[in-house]
Amino acid sequence: MSERSQSTFRLDSARIGATDRGPATAVLDDDTLAILMLSPDDTAVRVPYSTIDDILAAGGGLTISIHGGRELTLACEEAESFRGVLLARCRALPELTRTLRAFGSRRAQHGTRETAAGEQQRFFAPLLTARMSAIRAADIVAVAAAFDARLIAAEVHRTLRAFVAERYAEAGPARRALEAELLDLCEPLDVALAALGEAARTLSRAGDDLPAWRTWSTRLGGTFEIADRVWIALDVALDTPVWHP
Repeated sequence: MSERSQSTFRLDSARIGATDRGPATAVLDDDTLAILMLSPDDTAVRVPYSTIDDILAAGGGLTISIHGGRELTLACEEAESFRGVLLARCRALPELTRTLRAFGSRRAQHGTRETAAGEQQRFFAPLLTARMSAIRAADIVAVAAAFDARLIAAEVHRTLRAFVAERYAEAGPARRALEAELLDLCEPLDVALAALGEAARTLSRAGDDLPAWRTWSTRLGGTFEIADRVWIALDVALDTPVWHP
């Protein structure tokens, strides 16, 4: 997603909760909706996009629901355009790689084998590739489609089986035992990906519904966090020199 410029909208009135604050200007930057009052003595209202629960347009204005039950009612001639820009800001792809404490970190890497770093990169590759595709996506449908949960799960499983085959070229008890262990350790990620896929299907039916995006986005962030924890367990298992059934 490319860097966004600041957007402004003139408001005929701004009601904050039950208080009418009169005409104002709405300023949308990268992280915050700011309502600037005409009077320099009147305090501006700043609302982080992450705290916005829903945005409804009706009767020439917007009603914005905020965490904690608060509401902003903003009268604006460009209400539909304002809502579209605000929705786009609220649906920014969350920062995902910050949750990957193990990825690329030698301190978090338990494995002592020479292949540990490369195997780590291969395990996270499906998620990171999806993230890059989502960054280039033009709309929320394409963003959600980039994180195809079934394809990611299938690729992760293929990678785990490749790790097993690289250790045991021939079928046998040791190979089956390692494969079973790795797939078992990966189960939390499988569950998270299934939940992500369910949220994506709901999002595809919901159109521009912000709560549906919030649910999907939260599950996406959780999926990356779980992948990080799963890798730490897999790293230890893969470091075991010899497997016995």
